Amino acid sequence: MPLRIALLLLLFVMPRCGSLSPGHAELIVHNGVIWTADAGRPTAEAAAIAEGRFVAVGRDSEVLRLRGPATRMIDLGGAFVVPGFSDNHTHFASAARFLEFNVMTAGTQEELVEKVRGLVADLPPGEWIVGGYWGAYDQWARGSPGGARREPFTPDMQQIEALTRDHPVFIRKFDDSEFAANSAALRAAGVDPANPSASGVEFAGNGILRGPGVPALFRDAVPRSFSRERRVRQTRNALAEIRKHGVTTISDMSDDEQLEIFRALHREGELTVRVHFRYPLERWGELAARGIRVGSGDAWIRLGALKGHIDGIMGNSTARFFQPYDHDPSNRGRWRPLMVDERGEVVEGKFLQFMLDADAAGLQLTVHAIGDEANHVLLNHLEELHRRNGARDRRFRLVHAQVLAPADFPRLGRLGAIAEVQPFHLSDDMRWMEERIGNRRSRGAYAFRSIASSGAMLTFGSDWPGTSAAEYPINPMLGLYAAVARQTIAGEPPGGWFPEQRMRIEEALRAYTWNSAYANFEERERGSIEVGKLADLAVLSRNLLEISAREILDTEVLHTIIDGRVVYSREERAGR
Repeated sequence: MPLRIALLLLLFVMPRCGSLSPGHAELIVHNGVIWTADAGRPTAEAAAIAEGRFVAVGRDSEVLRLRGPATRMIDLGGAFVVPGFSDNHTHFASAARFLEFNVMTAGTQEELVEKVRGLVADLPPGEWIVGGYWGAYDQWARGSPGGARREPFTPDMQQIEALTRDHPVFIRKFDDSEFAANSAALRAAGVDPANPSASGVEFAGNGILRGPGVPALFRDAVPRSFSRERRVRQTRNALAEIRKHGVTTISDMSDDEQLEIFRALHREGELTVRVHFRYPLERWGELAARGIRVGSGDAWIRLGALKGHIDGIMGNSTARFFQPYDHDPSNRGRWRPLMVDERGEVVEGKFLQFMLDADAAGLQLTVHAIGDEANHVLLNHLEELHRRNGARDRRFRLVHAQVLAPADFPRLGRLGAIAEVQPFHLSDDMRWMEERIGNRRSRGAYAFRSIASSGAMLTFGSDWPGTSAAEYPINPMLGLYAAVARQTIAGEPPGGWFPEQRMRIEEALRAYTWNSAYANFEERERGSIEVGKLADLAVLSRNLLEISAREILDTEVLHTIIDGRVVYSREERAGR
């Protein structure tokens, strides 16, 4: 037990019922309905916090004894409280850029102009505008169960030319079939805006470029990263978005500069989310040489995990399947580089060797697998990992576990896998899932009930900000709704998509709190509202245990508390 906790518990000597003396709490939340995620005390009315940890959890009459003259009191007024949400899968740096600028959902030139106008107002001259991903929701309208169409949108760069004279703009369609560049970007790439076709790529007018050579044309011109000042501003903006939704921990896969920005903000007292940081799998040797293992770091920034990839994604039909896609009989998806040689041929044992070496170095493995063949191969690798490196508490995380073959479900529990899933994927992807892989294979998609029944642990997250083909907000209400309703945000289909896979709300909440903490090797420190644990919680406007699935979407966060600090209040819009 850390010394600080031991001293706290000596100061607040208490029986299990929650009465404390003689110390005073710094913060007390009371008169609420607290879902603790603690099997020993599943509900409570109040909680007291001191030195960033819970020092009492119980009835109002018990906890209020700790009130002192300097104690901050929050009367919950019957509001529903849960442990702070722990998002198992984010790409923070990408999300920070995405919040700043994206046209994924834009459907008109007016929307494009307004997005650009809002951005350039704060950008120093010379800063690039990149990203875009237009057209992702042209074929299947957002929130539809599939089949809905909208008028296709293609940016007209002439509409923003006057706004962006000082800012090169290079954006892309979601499937990389087209790109768009303004005059400043063309000049930066060495292309004459008056005669762009001379560069050897197809020019379709109004700034639209086509052909496989377009990315190479701009590769040296487009900066690999933004200025430090811009990235810090993006980070602060993204942190505000996170705390607005009651998320107090993220498991993140960003670049080294983002990690350094997290550290700098932490030193300045501005970091308002705990970060479980994952490096790419191929960097395992570098981490091992630095002495980094599972649990390295502190309560705010934790290291020791790695992220690998087996295959692609469903959004662009690169997830790897045993059988071809229904809509493209020539395609079974792709293996990622760590699986193949330079010709794209599978190299037997290549990926497994990375797993064996990293695991032997005491690092946690988390591996992306989407298609049924990808998940099957990864489970084969996990079996071999157990055989060669021996059994131990490695908490292997099967990232996404999106489509599994029927015979592979029992293996999940037998191998002790943790399924790191993002339930809102199904609400968005069901728009086109059956069109691509058919009804039979779709029965193994996002099969949360089957995964849980196998004995594997489920953890929930968002995959924020999404892929080039879909937007995945960080709001946990979307994930909880998807898990219990299995419907789009428009409420389709009636009864839910493969409703036998629906989760109970208590199960979904646990997957978003304690289970995700366990997946990070942090269940002794957080994930539930218990005496001695870090004081992270979210206060919600509705009791999720009593409302319909549809009402989850209308539930708001009233307060977000992390380390005993109120970092967000809906009324106050508290910052730090």
